[in-house]
Amino acid sequence: MWIEIVQQELIVTFALIWLGLSAGSFMLFQRGDDAVRKRRLWPAYTIFSNVVIGGLLIYLQPPTPMLVGLLAFMVPLTWLTIRATKFCNRCARATRTPFFLKPASKCSHCQHPF
Repeated sequence: MWIEIVQQELIVTFALIWLGLSAGSFMLFQRGDDAVRKRRLWPAYTIFSNVVIGGLLIYLQPPTPMLVGLLAFMVPLTWLTIRATKFCNRCARATRTPFFLKPASKCSHCQHPF
């Protein structure tokens, strides 16, 4: 019984962290006007959110080959997400390109060059 309570508390903790990350992401990256701060915080936010997802995967204990494959897939995906996201100096909005293309050279919203 004690183990079930700890497991439920851990799932609730993961959910609360994820909700906090989502709310913080919305407030900072969608509504914020400081492109310099967004550029500085985006890599840390992306890495931390993927560490939380990785922690949840480890907690759920899928078969070992699947776990290793998913975690190995998350590393380049995280790097590509960071690389593909640019923040405009003029409007401070995010511009994302498809992962395997070169990073954007101009803002997709106001067309200002990076």
